[in-house]
Amino acid sequence: MAFATPGFLWALTALAIPILIHLFQLRRFKRLDFPNVHLLKDLSERSRARRKLRHLAVLLARCAALAFLVLAFARPYLPGRDPGPADGARTIALYIDNSFSMDGENANGRLLDQARAMASDVISTYDPKVRFQVMDGTFEGRQQLLLGQEDALDAASQVVTGPQVRPLSQVITRMGGTLAGSGEAPERLVIFTDLQRSITDPDQWATDTTREVTLVPITPQDRGNLSLDTAWFSTPVRRTLQQETLHVGITNHGDHDLVGVPIRFTLNGAERAVATVSLPAGSRVDTTLFFRNDAVGPTYGVVSIMDAPIRFDDELVLAWQTSSTMDVLLITENEAQPSASDRAIEAVFTADSLTRLIRSASRNVDLTRLPGVDLVVLNGIKDIPSGLTTALASFVEAGGSLALFPAPGQDPGTLRPALVALDLGDAVQGDTGAVKVDRIDLTRPFYRDVFGTVPRNVDLPLVREHLRLRPPPGTEVLLRLQDGDPFLVSRSKGAGKAYLCAAPLSSEGGNFTRHALFVTSLLRMAELSRPMGRLYHSLGELGPILLDTLLPRSDRPVHLLGPGGLDLIPELRPMPGRTGLLLHDEDLPPGPYAVTVEEDTLQLLALNVDRRESDLDFWTPEALRSELSARGLTHVQVAGTDIGDRLSIDLRQADEGTPLWRWCILAALVFLALETIFLRPIRTG
Repeated sequence: MAFATPGFLWALTALAIPILIHLFQLRRFKRLDFPNVHLLKDLSERSRARRKLRHLAVLLARCAALAFLVLAFARPYLPGRDPGPADGARTIALYIDNSFSMDGENANGRLLDQARAMASDVISTYDPKVRFQVMDGTFEGRQQLLLGQEDALDAASQVVTGPQVRPLSQVITRMGGTLAGSGEAPERLVIFTDLQRSITDPDQWATDTTREVTLVPITPQDRGNLSLDTAWFSTPVRRTLQQETLHVGITNHGDHDLVGVPIRFTLNGAERAVATVSLPAGSRVDTTLFFRNDAVGPTYGVVSIMDAPIRFDDELVLAWQTSSTMDVLLITENEAQPSASDRAIEAVFTADSLTRLIRSASRNVDLTRLPGVDLVVLNGIKDIPSGLTTALASFVEAGGSLALFPAPGQDPGTLRPALVALDLGDAVQGDTGAVKVDRIDLTRPFYRDVFGTVPRNVDLPLVREHLRLRPPPGTEVLLRLQDGDPFLVSRSKGAGKAYLCAAPLSSEGGNFTRHALFVTSLLRMAELSRPMGRLYHSLGELGPILLDTLLPRSDRPVHLLGPGGLDLIPELRPMPGRTGLLLHDEDLPPGPYAVTVEEDTLQLLALNVDRRESDLDFWTPEALRSELSARGLTHVQVAGTDIGDRLSIDLRQADEGTPLWRWCILAALVFLALETIFLRPIRTG
C-alpha cells in the first residue's frame, strides 16, 4: 500500500489526545459514606473490571476512528502496474481512429462519436496534473504537444473523419516515439478504433514492455458496405466524339444480396450515363457504362452510387486528356520523291480523320516541332544524321513514340548508332530467304486489345529480306518470324517507346505494307503514342504523382486547384521525361484537381480516398487477444466491447492503483458507531 499525500500522516500524532483524556481522568469523584452498604460491595468489585474494559474499548474505537480519518486524507492506494511519478505529473497518450470506417454505426450510434465521448471520459477521470497527447490519423504537428486537461478535452471533441488510413503499427510507433522524446516516465497508450483488419496489424507490433497499450474496440453493428473500387476504359486514348466504354468495378462487402443498385456517371458535371447492377453478398462485379465523349482537353468524370452510412467510397473521380487530333511526323530519305513505302504509310494516316500527318526529309527536319508530335516514323533512311539521332532519343525519353523501318539493303553498321541511342540493342545482316510471320501473340497488350481471336489458318505477312535483331533484355517482341528471329519489337525508354521492324517496307522486303496487319500496327503505335497516365490516384500515396509531360521551367509558380476553392503550390520534382508532383501527405479532400500556371490548365488529376477502409472486416476482441498472446505482446491489452463507463476507472486504477480512502472513511464511521455503543452502558452503569 502507498499514499498519495503522505504528509497527512503527521496528523496521527493527534491520537495522543484521547489517550491523555483517558489517562488523566478529568472527572473527579467525591467519597460519600452510607450505612449498610456491605451488600453492594461484591457487586461494585465485579462491575469495576467491566467498566475498565469498556473504557479501553472506547479508547480504542476513538483512536481507530481518528486514525482512519487521517489515513483517508493521506489517500492510500494499492499500486498499479505503473505507479508513475510521485507528484502525479504523468502523461497519457490517446489516439482516436478517424478513418472513414468510423462513420459506421451500432446500437449506441456513430462510432466516431462514441470514441470521442470515451476519450473525453478518460481525460476527465485522471488527476488535473496529468498531461495528455491527443492524436488522430492526420498526424498534425500540433499533436506532438502535451496538453492540459481542458485543452485535451477540446482536442478530443474536434476530431472528424478524414481520408488518412494509418496502420496501428505506425500509430503506436508515432505515439511512443513522441513520448520517449519528451523525457517522460513510461506511459500508457490508449487507442480507440474499430479494429479493422486492414489497419490492425499485430504482426508488425514490436514488444515494448516499458509502456502499456490499451485497445478500445468500437465495432459497428452492420458490417455491410458497397464500394466503387476501380474504373478503366476499353481503349487507351480518349478522342473527341468517340463512343467510350467505361468499365467499373464494384464490391459488396456485406452479407446480403443487393439488387438493382443504381450507378451514375457525370462528365464535367453533366450526367451522361445511368445503369443498374445486382451484387451477390461478398462479391465483386464489373459493369460497363457507355457514353459519347464530346469534351476536349482536360476532362474529369465521376462514377457514383448511393450507400449509407459509409459514403467515402461511393464516388470515384477520374481525370484524363481528350485528344482532338494526333500529329504523326514521317521522316523519309527524300521528301520530293516519296517511295512506295512512304506512300503506304501516308495512306494509313491520311485515311484517319483524327490523325494529322507531317512529312519531312531526314536532312532538313525541324527539330523544334518534335515536342508537339505524338509519333515519329523513320522510314528507309540509310544513314541517320547524328543530330537527328540525339534529338529523337530525347524525344522518346520525354514521352514520345518512334517507329523505325530500315532501308532496303540496310547496312547494320549505319543503323547501329541509332539503335544504341534508343536502347534497341543491335542488328546484324540477315538473309534474303522468304519466311512468314509466325503468329500474332495475343498475350501482348499491343495486339490483345485489337484482336479478340486469330484463326489458325490466317494469312500472315511474307518477309523476303530482314535484319537479325538482337534486342536487349526487357524488350517486348510483338511479332516473330517462323525462323525464330524477331520481326517487330517494342522498347520503353524513359516515358516514351521505340518500335523497330526487322524488314524494310519496300516490295523487296516483303508484302507487309499490303497486309491488314500493317495498318493495324501503325494505328496502334499512334494510338499508344500519347501517354494518358493514370485515371486516378489515391490520397496518401507514397512517392510523387507523375504528370504526363515535363512541365517547362518558368518563373511563374505552378498551382494545384482543388474542390472548394483549394489553392496550393505543390513541390515539383523533375524526372526522366516527366515531372513528379509531391503532396507530402497533405490533408486534401477527394475530387478533381487542376495543375495550372496562371490561367492555363496543364493537366487534371483525380484524387480519391484509399479503398482499404471499404472492407469492413474486423478483429473480434477475443481473436485479437489470442493473436497478441501467441506473439508475446503482453503489454497490449484489449478492452471488452461492453466496457462502457468502466473504461476510465479501470485505466486509472491500472495506472495509479486502487484507491482506499473511501474504505478508510467507512472504517472511521464504523468505529465512531462502536464508540457510541460502548459509551451507552458506561453512562447507565
